[in-house]
Amino acid sequence: MNAFDLAPLLLVLPIIGVLFNGLVGRRFVDQDREIGEKWSGWFASFMALGAFAVAVMLFLSLQSNEFHAETVKLFTWINIPSADFTIPWAMQIDTLSVTMMLVVTGVGSLIHIYAIGYMHGDPDFSRFFTYLNLFLMFMLILVSGSSYLALFVGWEGVGLCSYLLIGFWFDRVDEKGRAMNADAGRKAFVANRVGDLAMILAMALLFWAFRSLEFETIFTAAEELFAEGHRVQIFGAEFTVGGVLTAVTALFLLGAAGKSAQIPLYVWLPDAMAGPTPVSALIHAATMVTSGIYLMVRSNVLLEIVRASEAVIPKIGVSSPDLIAYTGAATALLAGLIAFTQFDIKKVLAYSTVSQLGFMIAAAGMGAYVAAMFHLITHAFFKASLFLGSGSVIHGMEHGHHHAAHGDEHEDDFDPQDMRAMGGLRHKMPITFLVYMIGSLALAGIVPFAGFWSKDEILSHGSDNNRIVYWVLTLAAICTAFYVGRQLKMVFFGEPRHKAAEHAQESPRLMTTPLLILAALVLLGGLINLPFLTSGIAEANGEHAQGVWLGLESWLEHSIASFELTEAGIVDLPETAKLLSPMVAGASTALALIFLGASFYWVYGNRPQTADERDPLQSTPIWWFAALPLNSLYMNYFIPAFNKSADWLANTLDWAVWHDFVHDRLIRDTFVGFAGFTSDVLDAKGVDGLVNGAGAAARRLADSLRRTQTGFARNYALSVFLGAVALLVYFLWIAN
Repeated sequence: MNAFDLAPLLLVLPIIGVLFNGLVGRRFVDQDREIGEKWSGWFASFMALGAFAVAVMLFLSLQSNEFHAETVKLFTWINIPSADFTIPWAMQIDTLSVTMMLVVTGVGSLIHIYAIGYMHGDPDFSRFFTYLNLFLMFMLILVSGSSYLALFVGWEGVGLCSYLLIGFWFDRVDEKGRAMNADAGRKAFVANRVGDLAMILAMALLFWAFRSLEFETIFTAAEELFAEGHRVQIFGAEFTVGGVLTAVTALFLLGAAGKSAQIPLYVWLPDAMAGPTPVSALIHAATMVTSGIYLMVRSNVLLEIVRASEAVIPKIGVSSPDLIAYTGAATALLAGLIAFTQFDIKKVLAYSTVSQLGFMIAAAGMGAYVAAMFHLITHAFFKASLFLGSGSVIHGMEHGHHHAAHGDEHEDDFDPQDMRAMGGLRHKMPITFLVYMIGSLALAGIVPFAGFWSKDEILSHGSDNNRIVYWVLTLAAICTAFYVGRQLKMVFFGEPRHKAAEHAQESPRLMTTPLLILAALVLLGGLINLPFLTSGIAEANGEHAQGVWLGLESWLEHSIASFELTEAGIVDLPETAKLLSPMVAGASTALALIFLGASFYWVYGNRPQTADERDPLQSTPIWWFAALPLNSLYMNYFIPAFNKSADWLANTLDWAVWHDFVHDRLIRDTFVGFAGFTSDVLDAKGVDGLVNGAGAAARRLADSLRRTQTGFARNYALSVFLGAVALLVYFLWIAN
C-alpha cells in the first residue's frame, strides 16, 4: 500500500474546513442554530478526522515501504539562481513526522468533536471551528515540512492561532474592567515572538554555514564537516562546526522555550486558560506546546555533534545539550512547586503541562529522543483527557449554579473553575470522575497507566547519564503526585462546598464519548514502547541470545539519524536502558504513591469543608511532629516559610515580575509608547507636517500669482513693457 501521493490532503482538508466555516458557516448557524451548529461543528470535525485517516494511511505506507522516508514536493517555493539557492515546498514523510501527524490529528479530532457540545450556544460558534481547523493546518505544516523554513511557517502559524483562540472571548472583562482574555492572547503572542526571534537567528546561522535550510542537506553537511574536521566560514571568519552548532542549538532552546513554555518564557501558558477549554486541551496536549520538543528531536544530529565536539557555551561552562537538559529539569520543578498554590482547576493543569514539558525538554537535552517522544505521546493522551475532563467539570458546575440560582447567574461571585467551590462531584459526574481519575494517575506516574512508562524511561535515562537532572526530575515527580492528590480530593471527594456542586450534572454524551476514548488511550498508551523480550534476534559469542524489542524506538530509529551516526563512530549517543530499572521504577512509583496518599489522606483528609475555609496546606501540621520538640519549629518557621516561598513563587516571581512587570511594563508599554511616538509625532507632525507644509506653501504661492491675473489687457501690456525694460537693463548693464 502506498499513500504518499495523498499526503497533501493533510493540509487540504483542514483548509477546506477553514473556508467552509469562514465563508458560510456563520450563515448556517444564524439561520437555524440547532442545524447550523451541526453543519459547522461536524464539517470541521470530519475534516480533522479525514486528516487523521490520511495520517493512518501514511503510517501503513511507511511500514510497507520498509520505513524508507519519502519527500513529497508540492512546488518550488524560493528559487534564487544567482545564489544557487532553492527551497521547495515539500512534505517529509518519515516515522518521526508521521508520529506527530497521528498525535495531532487523532487527539485534535477528539477535541473537535468534544467542542461541538462544549461550545453549544456560543454566538461565534462557526468562528471557533474556523480557528480550530486553521490551528490544525499550521501544526501539520510544522511537522511535515522538509526544511526549517517550512517548519517556521507552521511555527508562526500556530502562534497566530494561539493568539486568536486564547483571546476568543476578547470582549470579556473582569471585575476591574480589564480585558482578561484579550490580554492573555496578547501575552502569548508577545512571549512567543521572543522565541521566534531566536529561531530566525538560528536559521540565519544555518544558512550562512551550510547554504541551505533543508533538513537532509544541513544534517549531511554537518556530519561530513564534523567527521573530516573541517571548519565553516561565516561572514569571512572560520569557526568549528561544533561552535556554530552550539550557537544554533542554544537559539533553538530559546525558541523552544517560547512554544513549549520553558524558563523564562513559560509565563504565557497559564494565562492561556482564558480561552475555551477545548483550546486549552488543543494547545496543551497535542499541538503548539509540542513544537519545541519536535524541533529538538528533529535536530538530533546537530545536538549530538555538539555533544561529541565537547563545545561549551562561554561563561557557562556547559554544552548546549546540557543547558537544554538543565533548563527542562528546572522548569519541571519550578512549575510543580507553583501548582501547589493554584485553586483554578485549569491552572493546576496548566502548570502541570509546563512541568511535563520540562521532562520532555530534559530528555531531549540528555539525548533520550525516543523517551521524549514517548512522553510527548502519552502526555497528549492523559493531558487531553484531563483538560477535557476539567471542561466537563466546569460545564457541570455552570449548569449546577444556573439551576441553584434559578436562572440568575449573577447571584454571587461564583467561579465555576475554583476548586474550593467543588467537592463530591464523583457522585454527580461519574463518567467525568472515572476519566479524570485515570488521567490523574497517569500524570502522577502510577503503574500501569501510560504516564508511568514514559516518565520512568526519562528518569532511567537521567539516572544513567545525568544524576543532577535525575534528582531534580524526581523532585518534580514528587510535586506532581502531591498536587494530583490535592486536586482529586478538592474536586471529586468530600461533600459539595457550594450549591453549584450540589446541583452539578454529567455532561452530554457528545462530550463524554471523546473522554472515554482518551481514557482508553491512557490505559493502553504505554504499550507502544513497552519492552518485550524476544529470542533469537541478538548474538553473543556466536550464540543466539535473548533480546529486547521496543516498538516506538524501533519505529523512530529510522528517523533519528544519531543512532546510525553512533554505529559509525561519528557521535556517541547516550544509551537508554531497554528494560525497566527496578530501582528507578520502584523508587519513583513508591514516592508517587506516598506523596499522592499524603496529599489525599493526610493534608486534605477531610478538608476543606466549606468554600471559604483556608487551604489545608497552610495550616495542617505533620502528625508525627506533634510529639516532638520540632513541632513548634515546624509550625512557626517551616510552614510559614514554605507558604511564603510558594506565595512568592506564584504571586511575586511568576505574576508580578514575569507576567506583569516584564510583559506589561517592559514589553507592552515600551511597544505602545514607541507606537504612539511614531503615530503622534513622527507620522502626524513629521511626515504629515512635511506633506501638508509643502501643500500650504504651494497654495500660498498660487494665491500670490493669481493676483497678477486680472483679465485687463492694459495690465498685461504693462507687464510685457516692464519685462522688456528689465531685459534691456540686464543686457546693457549687467551682462556686460
